[in-house]
Amino acid sequence: MKLAAIPGVTPVSVQSVDATERALTDAIIGVRGPEAEHDPGVALAARDAAELAHANGAGLVAVVTHAVADPAILVGMVVTADAPLGPDAAAELRHYLADAGPDIREVTESRTERGYPVVIAERILVDGPSRDAPAAGCQLQAVVIDPPGKRMAVFTLHSTTGRGWLELAGVLGQLVSSVDFEVAPNDPRVRVSSKT
Repeated sequence: MKLAAIPGVTPVSVQSVDATERALTDAIIGVRGPEAEHDPGVALAARDAAELAHANGAGLVAVVTHAVADPAILVGMVVTADAPLGPDAAAELRHYLADAGPDIREVTESRTERGYPVVIAERILVDGPSRDAPAAGCQLQAVVIDPPGKRMAVFTLHSTTGRGWLELAGVLGQLVSSVDFEVAPNDPRVRVSSKT
């Protein structure tokens, strides 16, 4: 699978959990400024993302930035199903996510520039068991589906502060829209690995 290089998406090392955590922390502090070194949420978010990425075989870990936003962390991977997904896969996924829990605020369906269906779920993470508890961050998950094939590209964007969330989501939208499953497996431009 190939992705376009999008301004505001800066990939970091996926060599090891520690290297990914360090690169994410450094990149976030570089954007937010030295005072962010004292924010325990930065290191915690970087560690959580690094562990999640490596546990799931993610091929893309990046920091997403925008001039009016605090930086967010992006994790991307390709998941392969056992059988072809079929033309109803996006609708089935959309219904499944809509019923997945109270933290999901909105589920939508769209198409990429190349016509792949994409399902987008927005979560507002809270600091307690109640949906009305204070927000602990925002998360957006976009799943691009290759209906005649078995692949889904899964992108998860997480912001601990939520500042500039709509602008960050727009940057992710540009990246998601560039997904191209029609790339030879040995093409050096492949940027996201498969997880089976």
